[in-house]
Amino acid sequence: MSYVPQAKIILRISCKDLIRKDVLSKSDPMCIVYMSSLQSNNQFVEIGRTERIKNTEDPEFVTPINVNYFFEEVQQLRLTVYDSDANQGGGSLQQHDFIGECEATLGEVVGAGGGHFSKPLLQKEGKKKGGIINVEANEVKESNSSITLHFAGKHLDKKDFFGKSDPYLEISYENSVGGWSVVHKTEVIKKTLDPTWKPFTVPIMHLCNGDPGRKLKFAVFDWDSDGSHDLIGIDFTTINELKAGSKTEFDLINKKKLPGGVKEKKGYKNSGVLHLINCSVTEGKKSFMDLLHEGLQLNFTVGIDFTQSNGDPRQPTSLHFISPYQPNEYVAAIQSVGAVIRDYDSDKLFPALGFGGKLPNGTVSHAFSMTGDETNPYCHGIEGIVAAYHKSIQTVQLWGPTNFAPIITQTCGFADAAKQNAHPSYFVLLIITDGVITDMAATKTAICKASELPISLIIIGVGGADFSGMHTLDADQGALRDNMGNVAARDVVQFVQFREHSHNHAQLAAEVLKEIPQQVQEYAEKHNFLK
Repeated sequence: MSYVPQAKIILRISCKDLIRKDVLSKSDPMCIVYMSSLQSNNQFVEIGRTERIKNTEDPEFVTPINVNYFFEEVQQLRLTVYDSDANQGGGSLQQHDFIGECEATLGEVVGAGGGHFSKPLLQKEGKKKGGIINVEANEVKESNSSITLHFAGKHLDKKDFFGKSDPYLEISYENSVGGWSVVHKTEVIKKTLDPTWKPFTVPIMHLCNGDPGRKLKFAVFDWDSDGSHDLIGIDFTTINELKAGSKTEFDLINKKKLPGGVKEKKGYKNSGVLHLINCSVTEGKKSFMDLLHEGLQLNFTVGIDFTQSNGDPRQPTSLHFISPYQPNEYVAAIQSVGAVIRDYDSDKLFPALGFGGKLPNGTVSHAFSMTGDETNPYCHGIEGIVAAYHKSIQTVQLWGPTNFAPIITQTCGFADAAKQNAHPSYFVLLIITDGVITDMAATKTAICKASELPISLIIIGVGGADFSGMHTLDADQGALRDNMGNVAARDVVQFVQFREHSHNHAQLAAEVLKEIPQQVQEYAEKHNFLK
């Protein structure tokens, strides 16, 4: 399964108060960064290392660590600091002295206030502190910007014996193996030595592979119908140089005509000039990472189906059966989704609600607190949600019917109230259910209301029921409309069936969470969220 990264991120690393490993001097630290993710089959692999800095306890490393950021995954980082005893930090790790290491998810780093994350470095025994490591996460801004370029050629070399050239411009970037990757070709303009090509717009991410300092090559060719296009000349630049406007004339050089070349030409200056008529950059919309860095919190709420169709919790065939050996589908879904989203909520307090159950006082409720305290449904951490669920299964009688509207409406209330908070919040409601919704009309109306609020709804179907009706709520084929004609302002629902991903719970989380960043951005753009 392949997903598109939410962003390209640069990690910049520094440390404070590193312990000394050299007797007569300070350490010569370097940092190696490993990551475990779906892409590496959850195995730690090295993704980069910093340079070695000599004689310091407080290194500020210059070498950046580049990483693709996937919101919907748990990307586990391990940052290991060594006192390097080899030149430039190379060689076997046995040559270096271990100072300390720490682990964190990329989500924790990205979700930290302002993108600045700090954590103690622990030594091998996991107790003694080796210093503090600081990680700053910044998005490669060109990943959501585009550039419009307009070029003309002047006095190009004549390449055709019986007529003028048929020139076109080709742009490439220097790739990681020292070659050139073509990213854009203009149209061919026939029979001219002074062409003016049409303006064109390309994403900066595509033009320079996310690095505005990467070398670009401009090559002008004379087009031939047999495909043997003749090079007129080339020159080089970067996105940074284009944006600065410091160079608008590019001498097109053909190496064959330089001294010593096979077509050496006396007094050769160039094969024409490439003139940049106009360069303009369109900045992208505020990204998901921008919103996180400005203080956005993601609040996670869980809703659990307590209807009778789940089966008697005392029987192993029940979807609510609590086995001492492995989590049931409800717990597995809570843990897999919660493992990702908890990193974006600073207080780690999550409302845990149930629906379709008969409470100990005899009341049937479709939005009750699983903590047993109706005034405080908040649980501390994902472990707290699971503990409240286990307790509720022992005290709440499975009943019915399967109504979603009340729990969605209650989450809308949370979102309304949170508008007054200093740090704006976006709410993600996870509903886990085993059956068909019995209040579909009311649920559609509740979702239409939720679409105007900072809310996303993810639904996971457990068990083997027919969930085909759920896809009407996941409005990927068109806007959701309720029975009164109200139309959802945006698509806020994602449905996934648990058993389609039961072999890999991380992929389950990735599938249900992959649309969240886009939904957050859509809401932010429409409502001036975090002005």
